[in-house]
Amino acid sequence: YQYHAFAPAIRSRASSRWKETHDFVSAMDVSGNFGVEQQNKECTAGCKEQNINDMGKFGIAILSKYPIIQIRTHQYQRYKRKTLRNAMACLISLPNNTLLWVVNTHLGCHFIGKEQHDQSKELVAFVESLERKPKICGVILCGDFNSPPIFPCIRSIGQSGLRDVWRLCAGKDQRAGGTFPSNARVLGMPCCFRKLLRLDYIFLHKSGRDVVCKCVYVCDDSSLASDHLPLCAVFFVGN
Repeated sequence: YQYHAFAPAIRSRASSRWKETHDFVSAMDVSGNFGVEQQNKECTAGCKEQNINDMGKFGIAILSKYPIIQIRTHQYQRYKRKTLRNAMACLISLPNNTLLWVVNTHLGCHFIGKEQHDQSKELVAFVESLERKPKICGVILCGDFNSPPIFPCIRSIGQSGLRDVWRLCAGKDQRAGGTFPSNARVLGMPCCFRKLLRLDYIFLHKSGRDVVCKCVYVCDDSSLASDHLPLCAVFFVGN
């Protein structure tokens, strides 16, 4: 997300329906041109409670309405000379006295998906390595995977037991799930379509028997903050 647009977008939603319905936000491409403390302050202005993990290194973060009690990160092996990428996980304490892992990542952008496929194998191992206790109700994985559904990266993640919540419960009017480009521009150049590609995903691990995705949707009115549109999901967590 571009900082100047991301901060007011979060402020706006924190003061409206996100304040009531969204308990955590995973952010990509947070600008490095401003201090982290100032970004956190502006991005969470208006939130009643603020818990922030900004250890993402490669421009990723998790903002949580509830306490973050444990943080883990994983740095992927560098693909050739491309930028180092990573994943981060936060163990969040929920009001019903259960715990939930939320994992955020931003994979590489190799045009035929080789980099993403290599990183997805490490990502699956990282998710499987997260501590499991009776109080931990599940694992939610989200992020920018830079991969359409036909890429091996997405197939290997699905084969590992991580379920694509879009396929589970998206409405019939949103079957495509496209999030890129958000404003009919690619690399600054005009193109013919918005939401042409589905590159952003939310997955629910099969071990999360007490976690149910109620709905998932692309937020179509947030085209200024990023070249990707936000992907949102609502989960119900049982006791």
